[in-house]
Amino acid sequence: MSETTLTEQIIWATAAQLAGLPEMPQSERGVHLWVDRNGLLKRKKSSGKGFEYHTGLLPLAARQALQERQETGDCPEVSDNAAALPILIPVRRDTPEMADLKKWQREIMDARLIILREVEQRAAGSSLAQAVEMVVALAEDRSLPPEVQAAVTLALAKNHGGGETLSVSTIHRWRALAKRGTPALAPAALDLGKEPDWVPVFMKFYRSPSRPTIAATIRLMHEQGVAVVPSYAQAQRHIQRIGEVEKSQGRMSRNQIRARLPFIRRYTGDLQPGDIFNGDGHLSYCLVQHPNTGKAFRPEVTEVFDVASRNHSGWSIAFAENTLAVMDALRMGVEELGVPRIVHWDNGAGVKNKNLQDEVSGLKNRLGFDFYHQTPGNPQAGGVVERGHQQIFIPAAKRFDTYVGRRDKDDGLLRIVMKKLSEGKIRLPTIEEFVAVIETLRQQYNNRPHSSLPLMVDPVTGKRRHESPNEALQRHRAAGWNPVVVDALEEFRLEEVRTVLRGEIRFHGMLYAAPEGLRDWHGKKVRVRFDPRNGSKVWVWSLDKHDKFICEAQRDANLRPYLTESVQEHAEQKRLRGQLARLDRKRLEKLAEARPTLELVAEPLTIEQERVANEMLERFGMIDQPPLAEVIPLHAEDGLSPSGRPIFRGEFAERDWGLWALAHTDELDEEELDQLEARMEDPRFRLMLGLDDDELPQRSTKKMTGQ
Repeated sequence: MSETTLTEQIIWATAAQLAGLPEMPQSERGVHLWVDRNGLLKRKKSSGKGFEYHTGLLPLAARQALQERQETGDCPEVSDNAAALPILIPVRRDTPEMADLKKWQREIMDARLIILREVEQRAAGSSLAQAVEMVVALAEDRSLPPEVQAAVTLALAKNHGGGETLSVSTIHRWRALAKRGTPALAPAALDLGKEPDWVPVFMKFYRSPSRPTIAATIRLMHEQGVAVVPSYAQAQRHIQRIGEVEKSQGRMSRNQIRARLPFIRRYTGDLQPGDIFNGDGHLSYCLVQHPNTGKAFRPEVTEVFDVASRNHSGWSIAFAENTLAVMDALRMGVEELGVPRIVHWDNGAGVKNKNLQDEVSGLKNRLGFDFYHQTPGNPQAGGVVERGHQQIFIPAAKRFDTYVGRRDKDDGLLRIVMKKLSEGKIRLPTIEEFVAVIETLRQQYNNRPHSSLPLMVDPVTGKRRHESPNEALQRHRAAGWNPVVVDALEEFRLEEVRTVLRGEIRFHGMLYAAPEGLRDWHGKKVRVRFDPRNGSKVWVWSLDKHDKFICEAQRDANLRPYLTESVQEHAEQKRLRGQLARLDRKRLEKLAEARPTLELVAEPLTIEQERVANEMLERFGMIDQPPLAEVIPLHAEDGLSPSGRPIFRGEFAERDWGLWALAHTDELDEEELDQLEARMEDPRFRLMLGLDDDELPQRSTKKMTGQ
């Protein structure tokens, strides 16, 4: 049946008659809700209770099916009383579709329908002309019911411009439009036509990362010598007319624009705990005392959340988001919720490495889960961990006086905090204090209702609220869920592939051996698990499909002394005896040097000794003096020289002579005294005698004083 052949007989129908029609709800209740949403006119049934609905706004397929029922006699109760409402609804091809109308057009259309309905209700007790005149008069006096009076103002608006008054001709014009179909009551949309030539140039200047205002953009166009520049009002109208996303192009980053675009809301009701872990690392927003240096630094906090229960399962603190920090956080999550099926993380180096994702020795292969990475530059994909970060770690950082704000957001706050630390006005928190606050807020988060979890009845208050993460875990456990348990300390050791050579494994510059366990594995590749905090041993596993444990290899387990114990002990004793003998000789030499020299007597020199003594005297300018002899411990009188003086010789002869001369100045002649005075002017000689630089000997005898 074509649109133009529809008759005007079908005017009113009940909900029971409309239910089940094409493009209509299947139940009467659904019809009632559909009528309320679409604003169908209704009236009380002429007989019995309930309402009848005007069919003018029904979909075309529904109207056709309803007319076919009437023609075949399947719908005898349909009212065709056109006198009650002389608004005929022939649908023409040029009538706009309801789906094509904009919001402001729908609002004006609904307002005009309200006024026409008011006219129809008043026409029930009088003529139509009298009802129209009455409504116009009451509208002028503002005496209509409040909802109708408000509709008059909106119905008269011309594209929200206003200015028209309600008149009899206006109502008759609306009635004529209604005959073409209810959507015809909506005003026509503005035909903007081709946009002005200045728009592309203006938007080029306006779409700048510096986000200039409209006025600044216009000034910049004038400065650049643009020929056609819009006025402020023209530019403002254009900006208001275009969409928010189109307006933000070039002024915002891709992530900021994406936050304004439609998105897909992921449903997590069918997940179980441990199915998906969502993790990420964040730089702390407060300064903490470094455990090694004591200086201020910002630790990296790595955290793991369970998507199904929103439970904060694991976390760790490190200097950066590295492999050890990620594995420590995952280990904590596995200990609490078991092995996950999927781990959702970003593309950082702490995750995309062979320790975690190697196809042979990686952690994901050992435990049997998959890694999924979010698209770079799309932080919205990690919404679970981002929300948990805002509720746990940011509030934890704000509890300390060293809070410095978000990364690269407030350098001024960082300078203020560093100045207060240097002046001693605030104290730098320790790592232990920071960890304690995070753990407290973490427990509070897991016990706090979460809006993404199902509703429940609070057992204490009896009111409906959302579940907390811990309550969600309890619900899943009660339903039969059990975690996949593994030995987390064993499985989360790092692992690499190495080749066994003669019972040894060279690993990170060290040698690990197990002579018995690795004897049959020469030349074969094995998996070596290690603890980076303890390098004393490694754990060796096979690389085949059996994946069996081979042995535990100790560092330097096959290391032996180069010599046997008996030979080594003998050599050590011999070396010790030699050291003791050398020490005894040195001891005797020191004792000999420390003996007093003034009490010693001289021994007559041999011919060879006199020759050596004369050479020494020539060296020190004392050739005319009697030869000096080395002071030796003699106790006989025959050890003196012919003159009765001691003879000094050896490497300390000069020192011994000087000491003897200072002590026996009365025995020196005038020439010897002059020689002694000349020698005393030499700083080296005075230092050898133990005298200060400014200390000169005084002649204590008449020979020395010249008296």
